[in-house]
Amino acid sequence: MSTESRESTSAPPANTELRCTVTKVIRPDPSAQPRIGETIEELCIVLKLPGDDTDVSGRMGSSPDRPSTAPTRDDAVLLLRITTKADVNDVVEVGEVRLKVRVISPSYDSVGKLAYHVVQAVICETGLEELRGD
Repeated sequence: MSTESRESTSAPPANTELRCTVTKVIRPDPSAQPRIGETIEELCIVLKLPGDDTDVSGRMGSSPDRPSTAPTRDDAVLLLRITTKADVNDVVEVGEVRLKVRVISPSYDSVGKLAYHVVQAVICETGLEELRGD
C-alpha cells in the first residue's frame, strides 16, 4: 500500500496531529455526581475550535448509520483515531483548551472502512478539580 493511498483513508493530510488528553467522566447513574476516571494521552487533529466560523463539514466526513450534524459556532471539531477511548461527556484537553464531548460519530473512507471518529465538543465549564471533588 502506498503512502498516498494510506493518507487518503485517514484524516486530511494538511492537518497535523497534536497530543490531547482524554479524561473519562464517570456517572454511575443519572442522579449521581460525575467523577473522574482514567486519563489517556491520544493524538488528534483539530479542525475547528469554539468561536471559529470555518466551515469544516466537508472535512468531517459522514457515516451511513449516523450522519453528522453541522457544527455550530460554539463547537470544536476534532478527529480522533479509531482506537480512541473518548466518549460523550468525557473531557478532551488540547493545549490550553478544555472541551466536553457532545457528539462522537464514526467517519468512513471511500471504501467504507472506518477512518476516524469525529468529535464535536464545547468549552468545558466544569473544572477537573470539581469533578475530582477537590
